[in-house]
Amino acid sequence: MKNQFIFIIAFFFIFFQISCSKKKESKINFKDFVINLSKDEEPPLILEVKSKNDIQYFVENQSKKWQGIAKDSETIISVYDWKLFPHNNIAFEYPRTYSFEADLTTTSNIWTLSGNDFKIMIISLKKSISVKEYVDGMVSQFGLSNCSTKKITKQINSYDLEGMSLLVSLTGVNLEMEIFEVVDTNGKSSLLVFQDSLTDEKDNSKESKKAMRKIDQTFKVY
Repeated sequence: MKNQFIFIIAFFFIFFQISCSKKKESKINFKDFVINLSKDEEPPLILEVKSKNDIQYFVENQSKKWQGIAKDSETIISVYDWKLFPHNNIAFEYPRTYSFEADLTTTSNIWTLSGNDFKIMIISLKKSISVKEYVDGMVSQFGLSNCSTKKITKQINSYDLEGMSLLVSLTGVNLEMEIFEVVDTNGKSSLLVFQDSLTDEKDNSKESKKAMRKIDQTFKVY
């Protein structure tokens, strides 16, 4: 079992490449960096350093030797568009602009990553609840007449997850929540929740589509 307070996460990014005139987004491959975080710490920024013939990545406030960049080489330093969520034996890249909140108590650990229209929650409870129990609680909160639910399955990266979809329709507001059970290699169950503010046409937001493409590429369970 991993230490309750420290997670050692190793990761690196395979960079954007052009193939058949179409960009491929990077995939995570946990090797280059070791980052020590307590459970309530927000993941650090990743700095992207471009030279004429190379791209290298650095973790903020963490030393790393430059690899093969000539002293007189011109470089451009920018902030990588993504951060890596590393807690609760789950990892995935998410937009660096999202806010990070960790609500840690003796009975539950809840991490929330929030954008403008899209929110990601990882919920770990001392006393596990099923996806249906969680959805029933949401239905009770929003009102049965405002909700519709259905069972769903979704493949994220190479993981087949089962869960439920909850559509909430209130005056001028349409929310879609997808709730999945995630079981780590130790058999511990958590809930993974995606919440999207739908458009007026009840389509998924552009923000959620972009975030989910990256999550689908980088999602890992340990």
